[in-house]
Amino acid sequence: MAKIIVYLGEQERDALQQLAQREMRVPRAQAALIIRQELTRLGMLPDQANHQEAERPEGQPAEVQP
Repeated sequence: MAKIIVYLGEQERDALQQLAQREMRVPRAQAALIIRQELTRLGMLPDQANHQEAERPEGQPAEVQP
């Protein structure tokens, strides 16, 4: 996994920390999730939910994302 440093202002940092805590994630994982979701929304990445649905055997339950 590549390491990228992102500089945030105080408001952005605080908001990220609050969201991460609410979602029970560490801020670094929350930031990665936000970036991945936005890149998917913009069509830059394949939709992982649809991709996993196609690969999952019939009747197999979906995995829960942390």
